Amino acid sequence: MVEQNWYAVLGITSSANETEIKKAFRKLAHIYHPDKNSNPIYFEQFKQIKKAYEILGNTTSKKLYDKSLQLEGKSAKSQPSIQSIQDLLNYFHLFEREMQQTDFRFINYDRIKWKLNYLLFMPLIKELIQSGNSQVQQKILKQTLYVLSFLPYKEIIAYQPILENCFFNQDHIILIRQLISDKRIEAKWNQLKIPLVAIVSGLLCLGIFLLAK
Repeated sequence: MVEQNWYAVLGITSSANETEIKKAFRKLAHIYHPDKNSNPIYFEQFKQIKKAYEILGNTTSKKLYDKSLQLEGKSAKSQPSIQSIQDLLNYFHLFEREMQQTDFRFINYDRIKWKLNYLLFMPLIKELIQSGNSQVQQKILKQTLYVLSFLPYKEIIAYQPILENCFFNQDHIILIRQLISDKRIEAKWNQLKIPLVAIVSGLLCLGIFLLAK
């Protein structure tokens, strides 16, 4: 699994010095700290910000992190860094293509959630999405919902608050809630299928038994 890009979390590059790292952390903490905002979505994002600072704000751990990237033959920039609306579009384009080629029999739910969480719990993701025009936002939302459609209802429902926080246009809200509704119906039907099949099978067996008498 690719490690989180802690530089991107703080909105800085790998060349940032100690002062710049601290400044970026304080700026984001001022927005996302639980004492400043009780939104549970912000709390998840703050955990990412705090961990990024714990790694990059300490000289020793930062060196180890940078070294681990180099040992893997990667640089921080080659990680899936999302710093512009175009980066976001590219990320979802590749994600969508990956899912289109996925064998339904071997869907890796954890991988889907990890790749979604990397984006949706990234600090300032709402501002990044809203920086695009309505057409771009619509495209990103449809790609997001397409990927989410591979997850079961109990997994999807957890993403509803953050989606409605990032895509607050009324038409977007309708699309989000439509997917949630469809997956809820699908989940209920899946719960009913087994007992219904058992009942129908029982009735058929009974009918055969009565006809044979």
